[in-house]
Amino acid sequence: MRVHKVKGKLAVITGGSSGLGYAIAEALAKQGFHLLLVARNITKLQASATQIREQFKVNVTVISVDVTQTEDIKRLNIEVKKLGPCADLIVNSAGIVSAGFLDDTPLQEWERLYHVNILGLVSVLQGLLPDMKLQSKLDGEERHIVNISSAAAYTGLPGMSGYAASKAALIALSEVLAHEVFADNIGVSVICPEFVNTPIGQSLQLFGRLNNTKSKQVIKKMFERSTLNQRQLALATLQAIEKKKGLIPVGKQATLSYHFKRLMPNIFFKYLEYKLNNGLVSKASK
Repeated sequence: MRVHKVKGKLAVITGGSSGLGYAIAEALAKQGFHLLLVARNITKLQASATQIREQFKVNVTVISVDVTQTEDIKRLNIEVKKLGPCADLIVNSAGIVSAGFLDDTPLQEWERLYHVNILGLVSVLQGLLPDMKLQSKLDGEERHIVNISSAAAYTGLPGMSGYAASKAALIALSEVLAHEVFADNIGVSVICPEFVNTPIGQSLQLFGRLNNTKSKQVIKKMFERSTLNQRQLALATLQAIEKKKGLIPVGKQATLSYHFKRLMPNIFFKYLEYKLNNGLVSKASK
């Protein structure tokens, strides 16, 4: 999908009021997309929409939606139909994160992670995808879906089992979906960034042995030392859409880990164990 020839095109962005979702929204607005920003906090949505309208002079609509609620998804579908025949681009950025060793993390937390990171995303796609497919058949134009996963999905960091599993599931879902919608002229990209210093890092919930001051300090430094910023991730997302890329690691560490693990999985495992020896796991266990 050409991101620089988008007059009249509509991008729907979940998690669009802040963080990565907002950064991607700005990048799309700069190209001329009209936006529908989706999140739960209507105050943040309205503030973000005002900033984007003033800066880029595009149409920005907002809707307060909890992607885990069926009635909210119905309202989202209705809102999209008001704005055009379909969403031309969907960016699924809404998500949550937490950390804890597998046997420390309550089953309810696993359910919460999957409910938002997977089932909420699926609900959005099930609601919007049929109209995308129909419109692509009518006009033959390309459309695209972007799912925001994480490098945690393939690095195997201890203490991230619940979150990593939900994001790994998102990679599998995206790859299957890409095959299912290929004939409909719809592309699918799954973006896997390393740590990015966003509001989600400040709200990270910790469980069990990780729920201590030392672990919190280590995690805080991981986010603060990230070499990847939101603008870089937004640009990588636009490139993925333009070039019809599938899975895209974003950031030096994310890219290195992805290729290192694919080529030398056993050595990668030993390297990770060595790096963690005096890091998060050892400090969390003391």
